Amino acid sequence: MNKIQNIKVLFWDIDNTLLDFDAGAEDSMKQAFADLGLEFKPEMFDVFQEENHIIWDKIEKGELSREDLPYVRWQIILKRLGLKADGVAMEHVFRSYLHNSAVPVSGALETLEALAGKYIFCAASNGPYEQQLNRLERGGMRKYFTHCFVSEKVGVEKPSLRFFEKCMEELPGIEPEECLMIGDSLTADIAGGHAAGLKTCWYHPEDAITNEKLRELEQQADYRVEKLVDLTKKL
Repeated sequence: MNKIQNIKVLFWDIDNTLLDFDAGAEDSMKQAFADLGLEFKPEMFDVFQEENHIIWDKIEKGELSREDLPYVRWQIILKRLGLKADGVAMEHVFRSYLHNSAVPVSGALETLEALAGKYIFCAASNGPYEQQLNRLERGGMRKYFTHCFVSEKVGVEKPSLRFFEKCMEELPGIEPEECLMIGDSLTADIAGGHAAGLKTCWYHPEDAITNEKLRELEQQADYRVEKLVDLTKKL
């Protein structure tokens, strides 16, 4: 296994890299539905995942603002599910549960503990600032990070070049090529980090991808791991 060398800073994505966003979101959706008197069925979460992915893809491309998300996400999802409920109210209740969701991805805590002290740790995430910090804290991970770069606070989203430039401004004396961006998103994490001059490691525990466009983006990843603990062997 080739060693990753000359790295001083590790940038970590949060959702579905360190914390299992999908597990937390499904549980939050179930609880929010119960609070609003709606019947939840497992297949409904598939609709959430599809629509949430589309919305965040638009946000990352600059086609939709982060501020618009609370007003459109659940309106779209509930309409598609054929449910009559207030989407904005649903968003509020859903977020209140998601705020405290902290299910660690398999091997995340062990990997952070093994690498702690050897590198500067920076969180690099799209999402609400206080929510992401709270989730890291509840997941037992906040103590490892000297910097938490979250899009709401940074002012721009990954994969924007400006996001990574603003992160680097907080790391004087560090060059982009001395940083490794670790994440599950080929667009936000890998393409974004690559464009900013960072080394990149794609965390992808699933089978090989078949989408042609994603295969092109995969080529921008300097490294790939299927298990987070594999990073302890590479670094």
